[in-house]
Amino acid sequence: MNRIRILDESVSNAIAAGEVVENPTSMIKELIENSLDAGSKEIKLEVWNGGLDISISDSGYGMSKEDLLLSIERHATSKIITKDDLFNIRTYGFRGEALSSIASVSKMILSSRTEDSPNGTQMNVLGGKVTNLKDIQKNVGTQIEIKDLFYNTPARKKFLRKDTTEYLNIKDIFLREALANPNVKFILNIEGKESIRTSGNGIENAILEIFGKNYLKNFSKFSLGYLGNANLFKANKDSIFVFINGRSVKSKIVEEAVIAAYHTKLMKGKYPSALIFLDIDPAEIDVNVHPSKKIVKFANQSEIYDLVKGEIEKFFSDDENFISPHIKVEDEEVETFEEKEEKLEYSNNNFLDINDFKDEKESLSQLSVVQKEDYLKKDYSEIKVEKPNISHIENIVKTSSNEIKENIETFKKVDNDFDLIEKEVGTEKTKDKYIFDTKDTSRGKIFDDFSSLKNIDFRVIGQVFDSFILVERNNLLEIYDQHIIHERILYEKLKQEYYSHSMTKQNLLVPIRFELDPREKQLALENTEIFSSFGFDIDDFEKNEILLRTTPTMDLRDSYENIIKEILDNISKNKDKDIRENIIVSMSCKGAIKANHKLTIEEMYSMVAKLHEVGEYTCPHGRPIIVKMSLLDLEKLFKRK
Repeated sequence: MNRIRILDESVSNAIAAGEVVENPTSMIKELIENSLDAGSKEIKLEVWNGGLDISISDSGYGMSKEDLLLSIERHATSKIITKDDLFNIRTYGFRGEALSSIASVSKMILSSRTEDSPNGTQMNVLGGKVTNLKDIQKNVGTQIEIKDLFYNTPARKKFLRKDTTEYLNIKDIFLREALANPNVKFILNIEGKESIRTSGNGIENAILEIFGKNYLKNFSKFSLGYLGNANLFKANKDSIFVFINGRSVKSKIVEEAVIAAYHTKLMKGKYPSALIFLDIDPAEIDVNVHPSKKIVKFANQSEIYDLVKGEIEKFFSDDENFISPHIKVEDEEVETFEEKEEKLEYSNNNFLDINDFKDEKESLSQLSVVQKEDYLKKDYSEIKVEKPNISHIENIVKTSSNEIKENIETFKKVDNDFDLIEKEVGTEKTKDKYIFDTKDTSRGKIFDDFSSLKNIDFRVIGQVFDSFILVERNNLLEIYDQHIIHERILYEKLKQEYYSHSMTKQNLLVPIRFELDPREKQLALENTEIFSSFGFDIDDFEKNEILLRTTPTMDLRDSYENIIKEILDNISKNKDKDIRENIIVSMSCKGAIKANHKLTIEEMYSMVAKLHEVGEYTCPHGRPIIVKMSLLDLEKLFKRK
């Protein structure tokens, strides 16, 4: 008896449907893309019962009666003709399986009319078989109604998710198609209520209509699309949208390039929001990886990675305003009931959680309002009065009288207000601005190089809470976190020194011995060469101890034991990062001044000037360095506006 047989057509169609129509969302995706391939400028989707019942209509070319009958046959398509066409695909569909697969597992009604036909045609299909065909009056375009999806495959129907989950997935795919085709009008109704509507008037209108004004105002355009600033950072990668040749796809390569380009601008556990549009020769990509066509393969992955990463980094070369938050004081308005209802409805229908779109005023309120202290209850008993340094005085006494006079004159030169003095000498070269004579900066303990103090365009107001520097610049009040400023400067300096092989180290007269847990010790000994390149020569010692024989020639402001342990902890928690990067980040953090550290006016000026010379405005961990506030917002706080 023969064991091999040809499957019945109904069985083979059901198998094909299992690959193409995984759930209501995958079905809707196929139908939307068919409408787009037909040249539609308006697509309307209505959904009920978690996507088991839908209606989709478009304004495309339409189908004749003959084409309508052929459309539900397997491998019937207008998209390709020869095998070579598979390597030059510019349409969404090309397999010719979508309609036949959907028809085999649903009750379907197709209605269509072409421009050159006076009447349309309506066709009823049950389980892949045509049950009725008739002429109707209809506008140009196509309408497809699906009833009782998976009625004949109860097992698949049984494993569908809850209606709310399916609706979220449908919204996701719908908005992706709307973003990929911003010049097409999209309308989505769920259970009779409008959920998403775009006007078809370009990408920025689509962003506004889908995500709201908060998204649009925190997006910046660049050569390959749009990038979200710190206000749009998310807890997952779902807000990185990738479009290749107008097709919404998932690409690990592009996602990794985006995240890599945001390096040091992202806080731990956060991911950026981005819209990346790539136009690539179809011969260089393969979209035929999976029936869903969500995944693409690139002929040259490294080129795509470098392109995306490079263009984003180029945009970030002048990113101060992009990355630094602004404290905004919103005008007080009384909302009407209708406005509240509208806002509530929008939030319920939005693709993302409303918590992702907190108002800036709310998120930054702690920066705009200072907590009052009860100074009557404040304990001042621990305040220490600094005693004069006797040895220092004795040294001064020992100096010659001429040296004493010189010292007195030096301190007289430093004006307490540090007003900006501009000296006109007559040539452009001699017009450099200094806030003070660089010869008189011996008190500065943070930088030895004060060359950044040329041509400054800001005024340091002072230091508050011994932690933040207040600056007036570009008609804005700017608040700088002194620890993060110094951390960023050290990070850039250490990175440059390391990769230029100019780091130096010093031998310890007595090696430092300290204990590590077994895992830490193993990690340290596995990377002794890398540690040595940063100035830490490590030797194995007894049990769980190591010896530290050399250290970098820089002030790290912490014990070397704590620094080594911090580096090892950072390496173990960030295994996806280069070990060298982890060491640079740890050293810059440990080397930076902390909060509650008093600074001289010279140090404040030099730190701010050096930061703007570096041109990076987040710490290596992604936190913003500057918070800005305008005069108008201050006036609003004081009820002057």
